[in-house]
Amino acid sequence: MTDALAYFINDAGWLAPLYYVLSFVVTALLPFIPTPLVGALGGAALGTGPAIAYGVVGLGLGALVALNLSRRLGRPIALKIVSPAAWAEWESLLGVRSLLLWGVIFFVLNVDFAVVAAGLSSLRLRDLWVTAMIARFPWLVASAWFGDLIFVSDTVMLLALVVMLAMMVVIGKVRPRVQHWLVRWVERNDPQAAARSRQRARRDEPPKAD
Repeated sequence: MTDALAYFINDAGWLAPLYYVLSFVVTALLPFIPTPLVGALGGAALGTGPAIAYGVVGLGLGALVALNLSRRLGRPIALKIVSPAAWAEWESLLGVRSLLLWGVIFFVLNVDFAVVAAGLSSLRLRDLWVTAMIARFPWLVASAWFGDLIFVSDTVMLLALVVMLAMMVVIGKVRPRVQHWLVRWVERNDPQAAARSRQRARRDEPPKAD
């Protein structure tokens, strides 16, 4: 596997970093592809430093696309990415007007859809973009370093990828509970944000047929 990856890098040449950057844009719109996995593969393919440098560009482009699409297209794009039941939880956060709170959400959950949801809030896109970049940067560094660390042999890489995928499954199971806790926490500490979220949800509901 390590040899195949090395051959791919050599064959791709200058396109390898481009593929890596574009992968972040894809994960921004396809939430079932975990961004840390992309970062780890980038670390294994390019090394820690280049993976972080190009990863910052990729994260920036992905966040830019996600924020602008959600702001322009609104609720329909969110419902195309996640189920209505999952969206109901996210909708409870749209009234949050604190960049610090959004930063906590970006860092703790570390999912690309959080950026899409944030684009539907009333905060400035530039501020949300900067917040997302700062909050998600530590995850990029950790995943790129991890990927570079395991690029030693096929055995080490396979074992590490299995462990990483297992951790992602566990995190995926725990994440809805953490998200639910964040929603309840916002409702307790910022009742006005919760009220704004409910008003926004009612406003976005389609009119009922007579």
